[in-house]
Amino acid sequence: MDVDPKKKSPHKGGLVAPCYRRCPYSKTMDRTVANFILTFRLQSGDSYQRRYDSLMEKLTTLAPSSDTWEETSSFLAFLCDESIEDVHQALYFESDFDPSIDTMVIIDLTHRKKMTAGIITYREWLDRCLGF
Repeated sequence: MDVDPKKKSPHKGGLVAPCYRRCPYSKTMDRTVANFILTFRLQSGDSYQRRYDSLMEKLTTLAPSSDTWEETSSFLAFLCDESIEDVHQALYFESDFDPSIDTMVIIDLTHRKKMTAGIITYREWLDRCLGF
């Protein structure tokens, strides 16, 4: 599932499609903890550190550091009981991620789902390489 980079959160002065509003019933369908991967690229510049810190802060609200592996740059593996839609909403809309210059891929390994945000140049290749 992909998101139009022109859509903005109400927190950033734009509109959000109703399906991306946080729903208290949208935890993982089977009520289990899912295995996620987050990989991203933030464009360098004056706002880089603010965007990075904001993204990491939001991630810690979803998965405490004890449930997160982050030994490599721009790649994190984590456990979370939220749905991929809620993880995406939190990282995309509730952080300072800038879809006009940044790239993010969230992968739910448990349920074989992915969501992307920002600049994705080779979407079909990503689909083919992941297999879903």
